[in-house]
Amino acid sequence: MQTRLIFVTLALLIFSTSAFAKDLKVGYINSQQIMVESQEYIEAQRTLDEEQREWYEEAKKMEDEITLLDEEYKNQSLLTSEEKKAERLQEVEKKYMEYQQFQQEIWGETGKLYQRNQELTKPIIDKVNAIIQKIGEESEYDIIFDAALGNIVYARDELDLTKLVLEELND
Repeated sequence: MQTRLIFVTLALLIFSTSAFAKDLKVGYINSQQIMVESQEYIEAQRTLDEEQREWYEEAKKMEDEITLLDEEYKNQSLLTSEEKKAERLQEVEKKYMEYQQFQQEIWGETGKLYQRNQELTKPIIDKVNAIIQKIGEESEYDIIFDAALGNIVYARDELDLTKLVLEELND
């Protein structure tokens, strides 16, 4: 009797789980593709590239100045006093420290490049998330995955909502 009760309970559990799974509506997007094909992201990337190019030019000027000062120091080291040599060396070292500080300010972990990238892409990401949320609610999706994260091993193409998100984003 008890074995039969366990079997019936187990059978009910299995059938109710499979019935639930049939009603589950799932979709996925590819966030990398969305970003790369988004007109807003392309424009943000152009802006960031231009700003970064300007920073590279500034860094190059600093490098050139350090190289010039170092060459002057080496060329004049035989003709100048120890005191002047020490001053020149100190000047070269100071410029080099400024250069390193500049690099850190721009390209460091939380530097201007990182901050500017966040400023430019956050509104786009927020907009993409809002579109995904809207599609999910209007089309009654239970779950929408992101294929760019590598968690989807297989999915049918008709579950891909990437083009739908891109159409709405690029309108």
